[in-house]
Amino acid sequence: MTQDALEKWIKQLIAEDKLYKFYKCREWRQLSEAVMKENNYECQHCKKRGFHTPARSVHHVQWVRRHPRLALSRAYVYNGVTYNNLIPLCEDCHNKEHDKGKGWKKENKNKFVNEERW
Repeated sequence: MTQDALEKWIKQLIAEDKLYKFYKCREWRQLSEAVMKENNYECQHCKKRGFHTPARSVHHVQWVRRHPRLALSRAYVYNGVTYNNLIPLCEDCHNKEHDKGKGWKKENKNKFVNEERW
């Protein structure tokens, strides 16, 4: 799938409030599994702090809703520097990442309400 086609499809899913379909597609499942395996299924934020916590999901640094062209990209370039776009995280760290950007509702603090979690 080209980036143009991916962007168009994701924008359509967002408009229909069906973004969850992206997270069920074969390309995403294969890519997220590969990213998890490469990182030994460990939360990368916890690992930086010296803890070994199992990752539960792969986080998009550049959120799919804001940057649909990067939905299947492992990395992105900003000001000439390449950054990882997909990072395995535990549930707590993933919730914190989405709370920073207000990607989930505070009244549901103990529940994950992003499309990425099942």
